[in-house]
Amino acid sequence: MPPPATEVAVLVPDEEPPLEAAGDGCVKKLWSALCVLTLLVPAVALADGPRDRVRFGEDVHVGASEVVNDAVSFGGDVVVEGEVLGDAVSFGGGVDLREGGAVRGDTVTFGGDVRGAQRAEGDAVSFGGDASHVDAGPLGGFWDWLGESVRSFVAHVLLFLLGLLLLGPFRERLRAMQATMITDGLKTAGTGLLGYVIAGVAIVVLAITIVGIPAAVVLGLALPVATYVGLAAAATVIGAALPFEGLRGQEVLQLALGVGVLYVASIVPTVGSLATIAFACLGLGALIRTRFRTEPPADLPASGGPYRTQAADA
Repeated sequence: MPPPATEVAVLVPDEEPPLEAAGDGCVKKLWSALCVLTLLVPAVALADGPRDRVRFGEDVHVGASEVVNDAVSFGGDVVVEGEVLGDAVSFGGGVDLREGGAVRGDTVTFGGDVRGAQRAEGDAVSFGGDASHVDAGPLGGFWDWLGESVRSFVAHVLLFLLGLLLLGPFRERLRAMQATMITDGLKTAGTGLLGYVIAGVAIVVLAITIVGIPAAVVLGLALPVATYVGLAAAATVIGAALPFEGLRGQEVLQLALGVGVLYVASIVPTVGSLATIAFACLGLGALIRTRFRTEPPADLPASGGPYRTQAADA
């Protein structure tokens, strides 16, 4: 005679206690995301249930006629055209809520965007991405581009401020990164590309194991920081390489113009995106090769290149 089924009840309070702090909206979203993370462990453990859909290293697709409980992807996207009664979560990908799709719980991404967020009845939260994409009719593409341009402008203002910080107390470390990018750019960019590939694989592999999830989250948060540091250093080299003789010795102006070039590249489709990726690989590669130390790597070629940074002129 088969053993009786065991039911597990999860008690959820009817009301959340009010948050008195000024940033209560952000706190609520973070709390919601943490709750989803807490529930992911039993969700993965019970993923054999017919109403859960969990995938590792591939996309999760909920068809138009399908109803599932939770939809979770480690290393892929979650595409919802049917109904998700619980949460839709993606580590290393995005969540796409298409026409006719609905998520009754929360929608959370780590490293990707949430599209069609208006179809999520719970909170839509993205760490390292954007959770504000909504369908806006025929002009939706234009408004999406305009919104992305504004967000990119704010991000590049922050990049400029980070560059000023590098020009201050971290000046010698910046010099080492500049010299590495200038004298051995191809190898440095290749190192950065390899670093992104290894980091991406590591995040997916760590996320598969329960004990590795915290490390995957830490690595996922550290990678954007390293990317920003590398892009700020690359901006100083880009600005110094512009064909204006008056830029010599004007480090802040070089940084500002370099950030401006990166901003223009960020809002140009395809070609601009490829250029941004190339500069990100170059900057991350310089950070990896110098290990953010004050001395460039010993295996650099002797030539300094035609750039106007002090590292090249030395």
